[in-house]
Amino acid sequence: MARNDGQQLQLQMTPSSGTRAKPRAARAPASQLLETPGALLTRTQLRRLGLERRAVDAIFRALPVVALPGYSRPMVRVEDYVELVQRNTYRDDRVRPVR
Repeated sequence: MARNDGQQLQLQMTPSSGTRAKPRAARAPASQLLETPGALLTRTQLRRLGLERRAVDAIFRALPVVALPGYSRPMVRVEDYVELVQRNTYRDDRVRPVR
């Protein structure tokens, strides 16, 4: 049984085995990418713009997909995405088609 001398035990921290978390490269927010010419958007970035999964799927079906060799995430060009949204935004100048 340990004796208590009235002093608080001090815990000494030893350095870990050298496994530190590597800092991640700063990534531009998806909203900022919309203003960047030539940028590419992944499914995750489209989700961060507030689109649900079904909308992201529809975007990838409607647009040309960029698939880089050795990289598993498909992407779409920002210009194509913005044009798709503009083309399918209905104002008072035309009637929205109903299927």
